[in-house]
Amino acid sequence: MLHRSILCAVLVALLSNASRAYACCQSDATDGIWHPITAVLGGEEVPKTVRDGIVLKLSGDQYAVTVNGTPDKGRCVVDTTVKPSRITIVGTAGPNQGKTLLAIFEVREDGVLRVCYDLNGKEFPDEFLAPRGSTKYLVEYRKELPPGAEILGEVVGVPDGDVLELQTAEQKKFRVRLNGIDAPESEQPFGAKSKELLKQLVGGKTVRVVTQGEDRSGQIIGDVYLKGAEATPGNEEIHLNNHLVENGLAWHFVRFAPDNKTLASSEQRARDNKAGLWAEADPVAPWDWRRQQAEKRNDKK
Repeated sequence: MLHRSILCAVLVALLSNASRAYACCQSDATDGIWHPITAVLGGEEVPKTVRDGIVLKLSGDQYAVTVNGTPDKGRCVVDTTVKPSRITIVGTAGPNQGKTLLAIFEVREDGVLRVCYDLNGKEFPDEFLAPRGSTKYLVEYRKELPPGAEILGEVVGVPDGDVLELQTAEQKKFRVRLNGIDAPESEQPFGAKSKELLKQLVGGKTVRVVTQGEDRSGQIIGDVYLKGAEATPGNEEIHLNNHLVENGLAWHFVRFAPDNKTLASSEQRARDNKAGLWAEADPVAPWDWRRQQAEKRNDKK
């Protein structure tokens, strides 16, 4: 049995090799950014903390993968004349430069990429299994939606004052973090009210999301648009992100949207009008509040 610390060390060193396996397939389907959703090495599940540190970017037969901040690049060659399809992986830069691995892959009907390879690198695996005690590594990836993609879905949950849970007509579920804003945490003054007002505004309604990428936890970062009573002729949708800031339900998250003048202006108007959270005495920015709480926890250790 592999010890957990050894397992993590092996993955940090070798996971980029497995990640690149899909780069040599049809580029229309594979170009983009991929994230591991499950992984098993020698019968042991790879910790989520390790998986979350991996981002894979593919373009044609070229790959660029970052594993816990360490970049790796290379190319691969596919053989689809056999089943399952085979991949010869060659590192050209980074920790795996000059190394070759052998792997098999498939793309399931749900769009998930599945790759299996042998860490010994001497022969292609025969099947998509990584039994206990073996040197097999099995990983599944999901493809990140590219910036500018659109999602139309019903709001089925509001877990936070700046996060929505959507379900599309195809029954796909997405968790969306509103781009450029930060609502008060639930333990802060106005936090619970901010969440409840957002729920009243969008709960059960259909919204349009324009994606801006993803965060490390897999949440989509997006601009959200809603048809509502506040819409005006020629502008039939409300930009929800800006609407929340303008009405004092959230802050302009300057760190992640420093050049967004619309959000900056909306926050200033909310401050001037003492709207929402700005009616409170000395409101604390959510990012400052989170930092303060972290410092308190550290002081107790």
